[in-house]
Amino acid sequence: MNGILNINKPKGISSNAVLTKIKKRFNIKKIGHLGTLDPMAEGVLPITIGKATRLFDLFLKKDKTYFATFTFGIETDTLDSEGKITKQNSALVKKEEIEKVLQEFTGNIMQVPPKFSAKNVNGKRAYQLARNEEEFTLSPKEVTIYNIELKEEIEKNTFTFFIHCSSGTYIRSIVRDIANKLNTVGYMSALTRLSSGNFKLESSVNLNTLLENDINDYFIPLEKVLKDYKKVELAEECYFDLLNGKKIPFNKEENDFLLYCKNELFGIATSNDGYIKIKTYLKS
Repeated sequence: MNGILNINKPKGISSNAVLTKIKKRFNIKKIGHLGTLDPMAEGVLPITIGKATRLFDLFLKKDKTYFATFTFGIETDTLDSEGKITKQNSALVKKEEIEKVLQEFTGNIMQVPPKFSAKNVNGKRAYQLARNEEEFTLSPKEVTIYNIELKEEIEKNTFTFFIHCSSGTYIRSIVRDIANKLNTVGYMSALTRLSSGNFKLESSVNLNTLLENDINDYFIPLEKVLKDYKKVELAEECYFDLLNGKKIPFNKEENDFLLYCKNELFGIATSNDGYIKIKTYLKS
């Protein structure tokens, strides 16, 4: 079984716990996911199975969209609703004030990750250092926010936003930085991932629904996951050379195509100096 499950992760469970439940229920040996969702968040969590676990780098840079709720006037150590309150004030934020600063948070921006994150600091995870109250700094990194739109004020100092951003963007950092521009503090009080690359919330399956039914009803095979890639079929005489890792001459300039031989998918390949180079081996 090689492919992907588009899971709608519920709140209150970690992404790794989702993997464990699916692995145990369906007796799957090799499983992974395409981007962590924090336990307090819900929404799209693509789960890779079998050879599809090798697609992590391919999907790592895919854009994502979110529906986020930001609350101002309070800051937590984790910058979300699961943390301890560290700062608080009585400042009231108005919708018009937020809209004035949002333009500063679109395009390519430099963003400092939250201290409670999985960033590596001298061989340790940042969240481990933060839990131990150790002093450290994280370097800013460039991310892209294609669109951030204020939707509505749902209660005093609490607003909802639609965000379309590049992979690697921390939504918790966005609320921190917006609050800073408004001379206040803030935290992310709710988060739903609406999409991750081509995987959409409306086509996802609830975790409990999956666990109570046949996995094949929701399983997306590799060929369907990669349907947008061009296909290249090699002659049958190349089959054993491909199996044995021998160089196959290829005089076309092609980047990232699906390589087939005898109607079998071998992987994602490219042309390199007149030969075929398989970048991601996917053959069963």
